[in-house]
Amino acid sequence: MFSLYGIAVVLVVVFFLFLVMGMIYPHMPVTEEYEICSSHLSANRRFVLLTDLHGCLHGKKNSKLLHMIEKAQPDFICIAGDMTVKNGHHTDEMTELVQQLCQTYPVYYSPGNHEKKMPAADAYKEKLKEAGVHYLENERVFAEGNIVIYGLDLPEQWYHKFWQRREMKAEHLEQLLGVCRKDCFTLLLAHNPEYAEQYAAWGADLAVSGHVHGGIMRLPLLGGVIAPSLRLFPEFDAGLYSFREGGAMIVSRGLGLHHIKLRFFNRPEVSVINLSCQKTGI
Repeated sequence: MFSLYGIAVVLVVVFFLFLVMGMIYPHMPVTEEYEICSSHLSANRRFVLLTDLHGCLHGKKNSKLLHMIEKAQPDFICIAGDMTVKNGHHTDEMTELVQQLCQTYPVYYSPGNHEKKMPAADAYKEKLKEAGVHYLENERVFAEGNIVIYGLDLPEQWYHKFWQRREMKAEHLEQLLGVCRKDCFTLLLAHNPEYAEQYAAWGADLAVSGHVHGGIMRLPLLGGVIAPSLRLFPEFDAGLYSFREGGAMIVSRGLGLHHIKLRFFNRPEVSVINLSCQKTGI
């Protein structure tokens, strides 16, 4: 039989190892691949989705991150928000990263709640546009492969804590984005995944999101533990989701840290999304 002292030592050791893991995991990004098929596509395309870097660095000047992107050989890059933090720290590093990406790939960027709150938000946005970024604030742009990319810019009220959560309807998305194109493959950059069903009802063939950071900690069968809205075990935390009315959503676990500087069983994610023009629908 273990003594109380022995049990206490074991618990302390387990807690210490758990804490070390939480500190190490944020520096171990992985690539996650997804497959989407649609009859709306006219050609196969591959893109990389980046979200929630929050001013963090993976390697000197994000060299590790850039290498992972280069290895994926994408046709274009999509950024679904929160590459920065609301206090503006490390914004120059984020600007430099996106500028480097623009030298090789078309880059489509839709803001998250942190870009909107930065004191120098307009200056950051203008630097990205000067570099060639398609910065989409409730706007759309056409890309190769019969793809139309929409960038959703939600007002701050849609990021409140779960007890303040407002009911969103597809009609509200039409007010922000217009009527969804039905003759193209519609790719929606939408930072907050809580409104996934509304994105599908609006008509998105594929919505890509982040914001939840994979739930900080991931547990077998239960998934992510907590969302930024403080909702426990959020419904849309990470991975691929399909909807009855058609369409799909991919939620990235994100690349950085914010309030909680730990990740448990939840490595940062570079999402590589393969779009296939097979006539099988989504």
